[in-house]
Amino acid sequence: MIRRAIRTTLCCTLAFAAGACAGGSPRAGGMTGHAAASGAAARPAEAGQPLTPLVGHHQHLYSPALAARAAGTPEAPVELPADLARVLRAREAGWNDSVALAPLYAPDALVLDSRSGRWIRGRSAAAAFVGTQFGRPYVFTPVSASVDGSEAHVAGHFTRTVEGQPRHFGQFVIALRKGEAGEWRIAAESPSFPQAPAPGPVTADQLVAQMDEAGVRLGVVLSLAYGWGSPLRAAEEDEYAKVRAENDWTAREVARFPDRLVAFCGVNPLKDYALAEIERCSRELGMRGLKLHFGNSGVDVRNPEHVQKVRAVFRAANGLGMPILAHLWTRDPSYGRAHSEIFLEQILPEAPDVTVQVAHMADAGPGYTFDAALEPLAQAVAAGDPRTRNLYFDATTNVTLQMPVAQAELLARRIREIGPERILFGSDGAWGGNPTIRQAWATFRGVLPLSEAEFRTIAQNVAPYLR
Repeated sequence: MIRRAIRTTLCCTLAFAAGACAGGSPRAGGMTGHAAASGAAARPAEAGQPLTPLVGHHQHLYSPALAARAAGTPEAPVELPADLARVLRAREAGWNDSVALAPLYAPDALVLDSRSGRWIRGRSAAAAFVGTQFGRPYVFTPVSASVDGSEAHVAGHFTRTVEGQPRHFGQFVIALRKGEAGEWRIAAESPSFPQAPAPGPVTADQLVAQMDEAGVRLGVVLSLAYGWGSPLRAAEEDEYAKVRAENDWTAREVARFPDRLVAFCGVNPLKDYALAEIERCSRELGMRGLKLHFGNSGVDVRNPEHVQKVRAVFRAANGLGMPILAHLWTRDPSYGRAHSEIFLEQILPEAPDVTVQVAHMADAGPGYTFDAALEPLAQAVAAGDPRTRNLYFDATTNVTLQMPVAQAELLARRIREIGPERILFGSDGAWGGNPTIRQAWATFRGVLPLSEAEFRTIAQNVAPYLR
């Protein structure tokens, strides 16, 4: 049912320029699905319409359960002595007023500039610095405080209300001492702002809104259920129940937009429950494909036992007709050519009948730093290796605004070696500093040295499992 809706929607999208939308297969007029995309959808772009991808082939949602785990168990706020509380309330009130802030600091106050690592010295300089660092008001949430005679310290979080809920966006440690008149003054202040604060839930509504903003018609949503079985975290109580619940939540969210979204199951391939969960995802939840994350799951392809388990997972997915999206990067410091050769020779042949999509161009993402891992796969495709007949690659988060020119040129060369018709657009999850879908596509086009024809091919590519 879901796949039929997707196929019909995709057919309408591709046929729009030709003025026809009768539903059915996108293999119209004797063209393949990709050829139809390249031919029919090219005309709107040539007529002045912006070139945008038809499909986001690598997207994520973020469940309330994962958001709660990322946030951790919040520390209980502490109540401050009244005289200390007055200083912090005055500090909050003067958040962008250097004149009002100055009397709160001691003459020899120190404030850390957390971005540069340098200390701002003196009352006036400290107040001037702090009064220009925030774009909107905040409150202090103290979680620790102590007073020892004429000295005190307070530590806690910078907090704002987001969608009706308090959200911490930074931490602080403030040291105070009493002046001659017995009033508290800030003697030293050390703020900290994490690069990627714990995100709140990201739902299908939010993803579809991003897709609409970017002009993307279809999205492939990859369940993050494998994260509940990651060895990088403490073992979860009732782990498999949490994996099931995560896949269930993703399937329900995606089912709310059957003409826009397709769901992939997530599982750690090393777990004893992996094969049972893959079959459940396919038969009970109707999830279209399978997402594997080698690095997150602790997979070591140099370990024969791990390889055998991953091979079994590939065989199972192939038997169920489930395409596989595999994040090949591992945490092995030597990750590179040997790892991809093992994948090509021992793992990929176990799924000869389904599309296998290599995430992040065989890199870690974001950025492109493991060319040695992509090189043997690109060479195999270029040489017509039959094992790569159904092999595709997504360039999700590989292109960043900070990307060195040499890396961009190397990635463009690999894309041409593989062939742009096998490169799929994706943007990952838009949280923790990741760009939105629209921003990701703009960066991809603005940084990568490809021709307009090559960008058009990539924008109009549709993975075989969506045709």
